[in-house]
Amino acid sequence: MRFCLVPHPKKKGALALSYKIISYFERLEDEGVDVSLTISDHMEGKIETDRFAFEPIERIKADVNLCIGGDGTLLYSFQHSDNPVIGINIGSLGFLMEVEPKDALKAIDRLIRKEYIIERRSKIHTLINGESVPDAANEVVVLTSTPSKIQSFEIHVDMEKVQRIKSDGIIFSTPTGSTCYAMSAGGSILDPRLNVIQMVPISPFRLSLRPIVIPDSSMISLKIMDKRRAATLVIDGFYKRTVKHRDDILMTRSKNVAKLVRFERGFYRRYHEKLVKKVED
Repeated sequence: MRFCLVPHPKKKGALALSYKIISYFERLEDEGVDVSLTISDHMEGKIETDRFAFEPIERIKADVNLCIGGDGTLLYSFQHSDNPVIGINIGSLGFLMEVEPKDALKAIDRLIRKEYIIERRSKIHTLINGESVPDAANEVVVLTSTPSKIQSFEIHVDMEKVQRIKSDGIIFSTPTGSTCYAMSAGGSILDPRLNVIQMVPISPFRLSLRPIVIPDSSMISLKIMDKRRAATLVIDGFYKRTVKHRDDILMTRSKNVAKLVRFERGFYRRYHEKLVKKVED
């Protein structure tokens, strides 16, 4: 079984856990277990190993990417790789993460024994003036580029005008991303089995503006209406691009999916443990 190691380069504890996992793979190979490990080359110079190679994550073909960090590390993997991903939580909340550090080696054993399932999560595909940009596993956010100055946006769905919005920005969220920025901005938590995109205004000028849930088979069109001020389009916190009044921005469901490795199903169990219980306690 082929593994790719994707640690966060700066998270406290990620480097130590990476060495622990590397030592475990050395032992597995010495015992004749049919496994291989490749390390994402963003860690070259940070990790020393004589046995395992470093390669660009885009070129690594693996059965599972082992991501050590928080939810952002998973999003990094989704941005650069089509491999299934499992998260080992070094972050604070880690809503998408499946494994705690103390259980990392046991998790590897379960993966080798094929004791897991793969959840396929929808992504948003975005075109800017006909040019494809990276898909979003969490959200596409369009923000005013001038602090304290609201921006004016016009939204169409399947060529039908929805509304004109004056706000600090708009979030277009997948169900996966509904527990992230969209939730903080007042959006609903969406079951990941839903085939929808949620549109959430950020600090809208009109209090009556509410989030809208749109079928992800629709084509969503966004236009920057203010000719004087540009906006910034951000995808999953990684890809950033300036967009202006003349730009045509189109969004719909991507043909690609994010593949999350799980040991058991249960979105609402995870919701209770990660979001509800922490507040109740």
